[in-house]
Amino acid sequence: MKTSQFKVESWQEEWVVEGQLAHAQATYSIEGDLKGSIQVDYSMYYFDYNKADVHQSTSRFEGFGIFTGEIDGQKGSFSYYDRGLYLESSFDTSIEIIAGSGTGDFKTIEGSGSYRPVGSNMEMTINLKMGD
Repeated sequence: MKTSQFKVESWQEEWVVEGQLAHAQATYSIEGDLKGSIQVDYSMYYFDYNKADVHQSTSRFEGFGIFTGEIDGQKGSFSYYDRGLYLESSFDTSIEIIAGSGTGDFKTIEGSGSYRPVGSNMEMTINLKMGD
């Protein structure tokens, strides 16, 4: 099991349907067992959008992310499917590495995990299998 913390470096969100459906692109930096950067493209449905404080909104989100960096001295990238629910200030998330998406040392990588808020960052926990 690998644990890392990631933080937002950039976030661009646009409405598809005002107050309900949005599209966002995010860039995260990640440190810990995984070191590098993550690019994610999200689609989000807001059950209840709080314009005054977006962190008080409730939403369901799905997207695809690409991690580029290093794990245990091995370097490359891989893509993953990211989905979750943000409800009453709590996260229920899951991520799943897309088979065959790895590059460099991660060509055979497999795995799944989740993340949760920790302070002003997110903590990702992921079970990885690097393959042969």
